[in-house]
Amino acid sequence: MAPLITIGITSYREGDWLRACWSSVVGQTDERWRAVLVLDGGADAATRAVFDSLDDPRLSKHALADNGGPYPARNRAFALTETPYHFYLDGDDQLLPDSVAIVLEQFAAHPEASFVYGDYQLFGARDEVQRWNPAPTWDDFVPSQPIPGPCAYKRALWEELGGYPQELARGNGDYDLLIGALERGHTGRHAGRIFYRHRVGHGRRVSGSYERRYWETAETIVRRHPVFFADRQRALGFLAVGYRRSLEAELADGHPLRAAALARRGVERGLWRDRASAGEVLSAAVRGAARMGRDRLDRIRTSIQRP
Repeated sequence: MAPLITIGITSYREGDWLRACWSSVVGQTDERWRAVLVLDGGADAATRAVFDSLDDPRLSKHALADNGGPYPARNRAFALTETPYHFYLDGDDQLLPDSVAIVLEQFAAHPEASFVYGDYQLFGARDEVQRWNPAPTWDDFVPSQPIPGPCAYKRALWEELGGYPQELARGNGDYDLLIGALERGHTGRHAGRIFYRHRVGHGRRVSGSYERRYWETAETIVRRHPVFFADRQRALGFLAVGYRRSLEAELADGHPLRAAALARRGVERGLWRDRASAGEVLSAAVRGAARMGRDRLDRIRTSIQRP
């Protein structure tokens, strides 16, 4: 049977988890697939050894010279796709035995869908089901991403949107791509069941720098999607979430002055309607600085109170 879908695996430092990922691919009940495996630059020796050892006529392997972040690697996997559909798979995650069958069945039954997703079976640090919104509205994208990044996509959608932008190479490329799809009138389809195994507890997944830069990626996404964020309250709400996440990350990493600066910037951007409604955020910065000594605490309070 001719392949209909390419499973695009991206890898960096997963070690033997990459081998388990590949085992879940070759165990598919529906054989209408091929696979590409893209290894990002800077991979460790253990992951490189697994990468080198994998050999299958249905698999094409590509190693990148430089560490460009997860989304350039995903762009490469999409670019190497020659089938109508692409199933995006992280190298430490796994497919269910019938994952390919599930998504191809959905595309056949719902040809209007540009992407197919479903619920996650979490494994690793937690064993539970993560439910994803089957019919999200545009406003559902404000507090968090209601559709997972690892989905099965029509390759034509990725081409139309121009792939993941370089300015989001290290974070929130999925968020941006999905917003771009909705902005252009595309729709997705929830499979109505679990379709993916997602590993939790992998420390390299979300770095501190990603969280600290979250406000910047939020600003980028709003700038890139003027139609989606034409509603001012939607834009401000989306940005407020981004700023809050970065502020909390700065506090957690012991940088209360940076947190205070972000809080003040958020007030200036109008993300909170007035100083009173911003009090929770601002006081969090102050509380985080309390153990730093009176001198630094006074500096933070001055920066917050400055008009």
